[in-house]
Amino acid sequence: MRLPRRNAGAIVKDVLLTLAGVAGLLSIVGFVLTRIFSLSIVVVLTGSMAPGLPTGSAIVVEEDVLAADLVIGDIVTVARPGYDLPVTHRIVGIEEISGDVSARALTLQGDANASVDRDAYIVQTVQRAVIGFPGFGFALRTMQSPLFIGVTTLLITLAIVWAFWPSRPEREAAVIDSRQESINSTRERQETR
Repeated sequence: MRLPRRNAGAIVKDVLLTLAGVAGLLSIVGFVLTRIFSLSIVVVLTGSMAPGLPTGSAIVVEEDVLAADLVIGDIVTVARPGYDLPVTHRIVGIEEISGDVSARALTLQGDANASVDRDAYIVQTVQRAVIGFPGFGFALRTMQSPLFIGVTTLLITLAIVWAFWPSRPEREAAVIDSRQESINSTRERQETR
């Protein structure tokens, strides 16, 4: 038995629906995994961690890592007093804080920097880098912009409407069925009189 040949429009509809479904599934899986494992993404905005993590890199970080669990060599993201944005650098020194067993003074240095950061960072918890992806940070920032989200939402909506819009033969069949139902209904009324 030979299957009927499908037109290009039907194939495109199937591909678009499949891509939208896969994107939605990946979004859900990513959301669940980040919540279960307390992960988030940090975008590197300067070149201080080059060459391994150049400007525009995306780093997957573990949230709320206790300072006592840190070791020299870890890459961490910590708040910078007096600045809006945090700093992401490598730990080159760790000192205990007397009177606070959960706090540590971290000495940080960017891989591309010739010297350590001016001041130590007093922390109880940090974000610790798990893995980095050079170049993906700018793509993520673009995807988070209102313009990108709006355009993507519009395109996905149009693709879904187009995918579920009845084809011409289906519309014609629906019209014929509607007319036939109307004729049958009229006949039944006439017969009951």
